[in-house]
Amino acid sequence: MTHREGPGGFAGDPATTRADATVAPPTGLRLDLPSAAPRGHLDLLAENDGLVPWCGPTVLALAAGRSYAEANAMLRAAAPDWYPAEGPIVTAYWRDLLSALTAAGVPHAPHDLSEQRPTLLRLVRDGLAAGWYLLRVTDHFLLLRSQGFSFAQLHDNHHSGTPLTGRGHGRRKVTHAARLLGGPLVAA
Repeated sequence: MTHREGPGGFAGDPATTRADATVAPPTGLRLDLPSAAPRGHLDLLAENDGLVPWCGPTVLALAAGRSYAEANAMLRAAAPDWYPAEGPIVTAYWRDLLSALTAAGVPHAPHDLSEQRPTLLRLVRDGLAAGWYLLRVTDHFLLLRSQGFSFAQLHDNHHSGTPLTGRGHGRRKVTHAARLLGGPLVAA
């Protein structure tokens, strides 16, 4: 169990000891809510001995609900001739990420890019349906959770649930897109 201090409570208080419980301040009632926060980049940083993980294995680990080491092994299994037998996978390929997702049982579908290489902001603002997407923007892989209404959150090797803005990845060109149709992220 996780001990944390919550509104109106103290560490060790039964109303604040469950990580998936939220305390309503006025009443002190505990509301059991599903854990909607997926693993994030800090979890993978810890799994990678404190080193920033690379973007390809990161998005694969998060989308498939696997560890960072397992994601590297999945990429090696998808294309053994393309990746080193040991050590970090620095450069991943789109086709191998999709192949590894399929092998992990995470269904996905290509997402048609209506224009040639739209910016990430343009893709979201043009009415991207709510859901999870695996994207390649310029030279980077990321997961995007579109909430609809032109709002989306980024998940990659440096961000976990960060709102999409023009300052971050928003102005980068989207070169590949696939919508995740299942898996741990979609189920959460």
